[in-house]
Order: sequence, then C-alpha cells, then structure tokens
Amino acid sequence: MLELFNRLTEWVSVEPTVGLLMLITAIVLFGSAFRNYRETADAFWPWFRRLLETSVGAVIAAVLFVGLMWAFRIILNDNVASFYSTHGSLSDISRASAFTIWGRPHTQIELTVHHSIEVEEQQEQPREDPEDPPTYKTVLVRKDVLQNSIIGFKGDVQMNLNEREKGYALYSGYTLDVKLVYGIVNDSNLLTDADFTFPLSSGQTLFENFIITMDGKDMSSRLRISGDLVSWTVKMQPHQESEIEITYASRGMDYFYYQIPVQREIKDFVLSLNVDRLPVAMVNYPDGVITPTNIKPTADGRGSILTWKLDHAITVAGMGVSLLAPEQPGADVLRVLVVSPYALTLLGAMLALTMLIWGASVRFLDLALLSAVYSMQFLLMAAISDYFFGFWGSLILGALLTLFLSYFLFRRLPAPAMRNSVYGLILFFTVIYPLSGLITDLTHQNAFHAMVQVGMILYITSLSLHVMGKPRANTGVA
Repeated sequence: MLELFNRLTEWVSVEPTVGLLMLITAIVLFGSAFRNYRETADAFWPWFRRLLETSVGAVIAAVLFVGLMWAFRIILNDNVASFYSTHGSLSDISRASAFTIWGRPHTQIELTVHHSIEVEEQQEQPREDPEDPPTYKTVLVRKDVLQNSIIGFKGDVQMNLNEREKGYALYSGYTLDVKLVYGIVNDSNLLTDADFTFPLSSGQTLFENFIITMDGKDMSSRLRISGDLVSWTVKMQPHQESEIEITYASRGMDYFYYQIPVQREIKDFVLSLNVDRLPVAMVNYPDGVITPTNIKPTADGRGSILTWKLDHAITVAGMGVSLLAPEQPGADVLRVLVVSPYALTLLGAMLALTMLIWGASVRFLDLALLSAVYSMQFLLMAAISDYFFGFWGSLILGALLTLFLSYFLFRRLPAPAMRNSVYGLILFFTVIYPLSGLITDLTHQNAFHAMVQVGMILYITSLSLHVMGKPRANTGVA
C-alpha cells in the first residue's frame, strides 16, 4: 500500500498529467463504491460493519487500479530498456572503446616556426682573488629572432563520413585527407636556424601517407617525432621565402577542428573543408568556432563546402565542423516504445472514467486483459521489427491485433454509445497516440501533448454532460 502511494506521488511529481489523472481515477473509483450503498439496519454494529465492508471494498478498488497500471507500466518500461540496450545504447564505455579503435575528434593545431641564431659572447670567468684582473671566455649563446614567419596558408580538407558501430550503437565517424600549405619567410637580415613544430591531433590512432616537403624537398630524414609533435630544423637565409606542404590521411569521430594557437597577424589565410554527406542545412559547429566566410553545397547537393578566408586578422578562434549523431538502429521503433507506458496509463484511466460516467462498474479483469492486449502491441513491435515488416509493418500488425481483441473484449457492453466511447479511446491510443513518438521537435511535442490534455478534459466534460442529460434508463446500464 505504501509502495503504491509512493509510486503515485512520484508520478505526480515526474509526470503531472499521468499522476493527477491516476489520482483522480482512484478517487472516483473509491467514491463509486458508495454509489449503491444503502443503510439497511437500524442497529449500530450491523450498520458499522456494512460501512466498513464498503470502505474496504472502495480502497481495494482504488489500490487494484493503481497497482494494475503500475504493473503493466513496469512491463512496458522493461521492454523499452531491453530494446534500447541493443538499439543505440550510447554508453560512455562504448564511446571510449570506439575512440580507441576509430580515433577521437580530430583537432589540428597550426604549424609553428621559431627562429634563432648563435652569437659569440664574452663571459667573465670566476676569480679566486677579487683583486685579480677579470678574465673572459668567448662562448656561443643562442638567441631568438622574433618574427611572424607564416605569411600565407592554404588548407584543403576532405572529410568523408563513415559511421562506426560499437556496442549496438552507431557513432559519427569519418576519414580525412588533409593538405596544408604554409608560406614561410625569414623576415630578418640574419642566417637563422628555423625550428618547425607541427602538432599531431592528440590521441589519434592512425596517420597514413604522412609527408612533409619544403620547397618540394622531402623532409622525412630530418623529422623528429616525440609524443604528438613532429619537428625539424633547417637553415634559412636572410629574407628567404619557402613553402611547407604537409599531407596526411587520418580518421576521427564527432568533429574536426583547426586551431591557431597564439595571437598573431594572420595573412592570406584560406581553409576549405569539404564534407561529402552533410547538407548545408545540417551544418553545425564545435564550441569556439568562427563561422565560415562561405558555405555552398557540393556538386551532388549531398554535402557541404565550408571556406574560411582571413587576411590581416588576429584570432585564436578555431575553424571546423561538428557532426550530428547518426540515426540509431531501430530509432523510430524506440521512439514509439518510449511513449507506450505513458499511453497505457492514459488509456486505462480514461477507460475507467468513461465506464464510471456511464454508470457501469469497472471490471478489473477486463481492464487487466485490455492492458495485456495493449502491451502485447509494443512487445510484438520490439520483437519483430528487426526481422519482419520493419517499423510500419510491425506497428500496423500490432495495432490491428490490439483492435481485434479489444472488439471481442468489449462487444458485450450494454449501451451502444458506451461501446463507441470505449472503442474510440482504444482506437486513438492504439493508432494515433503512439505516432507522437516520431515527433522529434520539442516545441511540437509539447504542443501535441497539450492538445491531448485539452482533448481529454473536453471529452470527460462532454461525456459527463451527455450522460447527466439523459434519463438513466436510456444509458443501457443497470
């Protein structure tokens, strides 16, 4: 009893509409138990015993209704959990495992150039006697030659989407073909040692065809790789201009991001990102990204070409694209299954209220059978949608079976108008209401549920006025 009360309290706080409707129905069921109560004894104890029996019966009726709805909600919630575990369960463990296999989000940091020279300096040597004359030693000291060496950049990134499956779920994977061309200058009158550092995207599993050339010369023999850094050093003549070309193929998940790490004057910068299966209308960006200068569709219209152009600019904002999560297997089925416990509770409450308004008693066996038949629709849908008929076929098959069995369940109701009311409710919650799960926009979802709530209020009010306005004999209910 206490558990049922706690469950009803939870429903009211988490799902106000369902909780309040359940509470109202339980109260009406409790009150209806006294409808036919008549005082038949003058003595106190027979009268008290009769009143006590009626009260206990009323409490049992209310508890049975709440318990019945609760039990079948548990069945449907378990059905949702079981289906979700094998159809798009996006757990952190599965995502971390997918990262180790396919690669993390790809973040490419810009090439950095550091110029330095060695100069001779006279360093005073330590003296044992402070009165001795100073002595000096010539040493070589490395000094920085500060300058902004990157005078131009052209990047071309081809992203081919490649969804990856891990743990029954699909993740937004992709492959990359990257070509980065940097214009470099030694903007000084000195012969410098130019130290180049090219960061690799942290945590990536694979870089293929990784080639760095300088003025067309392969730099492979000079490259030093430590952790996620590739570095090399060359001599650069005064005012020498060179071109660094870096190409590689890699892969990743979720998003691609190009980052300028420190503030500098950005000159003649062009980055082009071609995504093969991301329509312009679905383009999204990671946090901290500046929007592209230009976006246009690919030639086939299925993808997008994003271009960033900067000149004489200063920014450390990134550039890139974020991918939408792919549609999970059985996503539409899962959306319908999620609304099934909610729909069952509404159907049970509305059906009980309808019977009570018509003056008929609520037969809990019929209510239990209807709940079982209604639950079977979604259990069947979860079981066969992967193997037979697909989403629409399994939905239609389950709905037809529910409607067919419900017809035989309630065909003996005495009043035709009451039968039509019951059949109308079953039809709505079997065919129309489950499809609300396909509404993905939150605004539209809220609007639909608000309209359903308004419709239920109007239905109960209209039915009550209709029944009260008719002679009792015409209801067909004893």
